Amino acid sequence: MTESGLSTQRTLVWDTSPLLHAIKADVIDRLGELAATWHGAAQRNVTTAAVISEIAFHGLSTSDLAWLEVVHVDDLAELDALVRWMQLVSGQKSNHGEATVLAWAEVHGATSVIDDSDARGAAQKAGQPVQGSLRVISDAVQDGAISEYAASALVDALLASGARYPFGQGGFIAWATTMKLL
Repeated sequence: MTESGLSTQRTLVWDTSPLLHAIKADVIDRLGELAATWHGAAQRNVTTAAVISEIAFHGLSTSDLAWLEVVHVDDLAELDALVRWMQLVSGQKSNHGEATVLAWAEVHGATSVIDDSDARGAAQKAGQPVQGSLRVISDAVQDGAISEYAASALVDALLASGARYPFGQGGFIAWATTMKLL
């Protein structure tokens, strides 16, 4: 806590896609471990009830998501933000989770973790902090929480589960280096 009473802890708000692929690849616990800290400090990780519903809709268990705090987007300020984000990113039903993630993050000063490039682009255009799951993994490599080799294997498992990234199997380290994330 700071003198003003506000927490300096960083908060990540997770969208469906990174969680869905980590569950499918059976690496969700590892992803949670990597997201627990950032630059040596504890990091808060949340997701919305809508994201949990989307994961369940795909027939996947959410029992391994204990590292995430599930929040509801139902406060008046959150609902106001949700209306805006629904217009910006919810052209289809599959984007409703992203809209709730972005709305909650906006109201609470958090960073959204979204892998969909269109939604991430809309967030960036609106000035909302957003990053992809690959940034969480590359930050963990930089922090020494995971080796480059283990990170590459983790990302390869996500790719094998159907995740879409701008590189193929074995390409994470080269991509992250090119993007100046490592």
